[in-house]
Amino acid sequence: MLKSVITVVAAFGVLTGAAQAQNYPNKPVRFISAYAPGGGQEVGLRVIATRMTDAGWPQIVVENKPGGSGVLAAQTMLQAPADGYTVLQCDVTVLALNPSLIKDLAYDPQKDFAPVTMTFSFPSVLVVPANSPAKTIDDLINTAKTKPGGLNYASQGVGSGGHLLGTMFQNSLGKPQTHVPYKGSAAALPDVIAGRVDMLFSSFASAKGHIESGAVRALAVTSKKRMNELPNIPTMTEAKYPDVFFDVWSGLCVPAATPPAVIAAIRAKAVEVLQQPDTIKRMSDAGLYAETSASPDEFRALVKSDIDRLGKVIKDAGVTPQ
Repeated sequence: MLKSVITVVAAFGVLTGAAQAQNYPNKPVRFISAYAPGGGQEVGLRVIATRMTDAGWPQIVVENKPGGSGVLAAQTMLQAPADGYTVLQCDVTVLALNPSLIKDLAYDPQKDFAPVTMTFSFPSVLVVPANSPAKTIDDLINTAKTKPGGLNYASQGVGSGGHLLGTMFQNSLGKPQTHVPYKGSAAALPDVIAGRVDMLFSSFASAKGHIESGAVRALAVTSKKRMNELPNIPTMTEAKYPDVFFDVWSGLCVPAATPPAVIAAIRAKAVEVLQQPDTIKRMSDAGLYAETSASPDEFRALVKSDIDRLGKVIKDAGVTPQ
């Protein structure tokens, strides 16, 4: 008898989820961003929201919840009903870095979240001052290996992408380097331009204007393939340092209990608009690469892989969870 009751309850749950998906979405949807308005990631989310609405969805409201390295945004989504009407812009920080950076993290990125799809990514570019003697990545590597005390490298802060890439670079060289943390790329780049630090791994969007003006020189990119905007700049993999690799990625997630059919509906519309040439161009104009996962499971595997890989880099960097 108990088995029959369980079977009926389970079947009812499946039917309820299917009914939800059939009518989904029939009211405005909230997209939660962990970033303040105007930043590259937030701009990318607004592009997606606009294009999804243009493609037939109801209004999508982007709600900004900056603070706590994305924890506030994550909690906002997880406190909402698991019905697909509150969607989180989940990125590498929220899902892969925070487990190693934050003590007693208020959520479990692998259990509490249902990944929907990646939406975009962007690599970093290694830049040096215009007056640096390093004209190529090989020049910089030779200097890093031979300079007493090694190079000093700027970053956007402790635990930032620039810090992790600097640690990867140091580990690959097997030579010590000196980390100089700043509060973001905007604060670090003036000292790079002035030659007070030797190098910086920066997002292309932040460094683009300075590269184009000649204030800094781009030596390498941290993606697996060359950037369209910098076709003559090699990758760190081409320079024989494949471990110096870090694409900042962003995607969409919902609470783990969200019906699979609702997740599929969100994914289908997001993938549809992210493959449109206009969306790709608008993303590119913001320094972002439109990119989707082949499936939610592929996105989930990326999260697990980066939790392990980047967690080791954070440990190697000597970062203590706060």
